[in-house]
Amino acid sequence: MLKIGIVDDDPGIVNILEDIIGDHFDGISIYTASTGRLAVDMILKNRPEIVLLDYLLPDQDGLEVIRQTRRYCQPMFIMISEISDKAMIAKAYDEQIEFFITKPINVIEVTSVLRRVIEYDAITRTLNQFDSAIKAIRQSPSLNLSHSTTDMDKLRNLFSKLGIMGISGCDDLMRAVLWVMMQQRSYSLSEMYQELSSESEHQENVYAFKKRIRRIISRVFRSMASLGNDDFMNPIFEEYAGRLFDITEVHKEMRYLKGNSVKKGKINIRQFIESIIVMID
Repeated sequence: MLKIGIVDDDPGIVNILEDIIGDHFDGISIYTASTGRLAVDMILKNRPEIVLLDYLLPDQDGLEVIRQTRRYCQPMFIMISEISDKAMIAKAYDEQIEFFITKPINVIEVTSVLRRVIEYDAITRTLNQFDSAIKAIRQSPSLNLSHSTTDMDKLRNLFSKLGIMGISGCDDLMRAVLWVMMQQRSYSLSEMYQELSSESEHQENVYAFKKRIRRIISRVFRSMASLGNDDFMNPIFEEYAGRLFDITEVHKEMRYLKGNSVKKGKINIRQFIESIIVMID
């Protein structure tokens, strides 16, 4: 269950924020504090993932609360205050807060900011779980790596073999693989594109994200076809071409690259992603 801390010396503000969270979000545990000292105790004891923190508190400012707690835990802070001084707001962002909300409280703004922070927290925790899970998976013999290589290294090694590690779109593809791995139900690619593209702070265009995924997978597809044309017995071609793609489509692409056909091969994004998951499992 997600835990959220609310720190404000005004009981009315605390009540408003509790009502907003209760009305718009499910499965949230709320902890409150009215002073800086109590806030530090509350955060260290309950370890909330998100803290709504008043800038000006009776005994110390919110920035000091952040400094005292960051040594022991890493909640995401959303600063709330009546101040509008740009220099003070800049200081808050220097302490790596996520957002700054200016009073009076606006329900739409609070829910929008909280939703974005909660989504970011969820993907961060999922990434951490993914990293731990990959390290726990037994070494895949298909990758033919030494027993000392970590499982996460095997994933990176696979992407390196495919010629995409470190190039534009690689991180997007890894996020897509992760997203599919975490699904416990049927899904559509359009749903995946929508959710992953909306994670960015700027709510990037879904089409742009989709285009990057298709581009990087197409790069692997063309590379496989080229390898097949150069050496049909190439070990990379033998190992991956038929596992990542429909081999009939690979052969079409090979003929197209040779100039023997005007028809290009087609990729199947879902097949590619799910095949990657099988390889690292």
